[in-house]
Amino acid sequence: MKNATYNHIVVAKDDDQIVGYAYSNISPKEAYSNEFATFFNLSSVSRKNVGCLSQFYIKEGYRQYGIGSILFNMSMKWLKQFDDVEDFFIFVSNGNQNALEFYKRKGFSISHDILDGFITVLRNNKQSENIYS
Repeated sequence: MKNATYNHIVVAKDDDQIVGYAYSNISPKEAYSNEFATFFNLSSVSRKNVGCLSQFYIKEGYRQYGIGSILFNMSMKWLKQFDDVEDFFIFVSNGNQNALEFYKRKGFSISHDILDGFITVLRNNKQSENIYS
């Protein structure tokens, strides 16, 4: 978060209980290359900044009701407002097949794995179709 140029979070609540959230950011592409890992090929991104849906959570029992789609759409609407950003990334932990399928339905595609397959990188470009469906 501290390396991000802009941060954004949307929260879903049931009365006073938080049941889901999505955290997104706009960051310089270099923020994704550090001693921990290089998250994508920096030369494949033509613009200075990238958009990232960094954290996404829906509490068990609240899934399959469309809450995730609403949070995703709100996050993507925020991310797409930045004219200097064309590339969007999502990082999914190994074994989270439901999340992979959800993001693929939303127009993202698997780019590659990092950290010996522990994280799957999904990518989409502002010019791609169906990114916000």
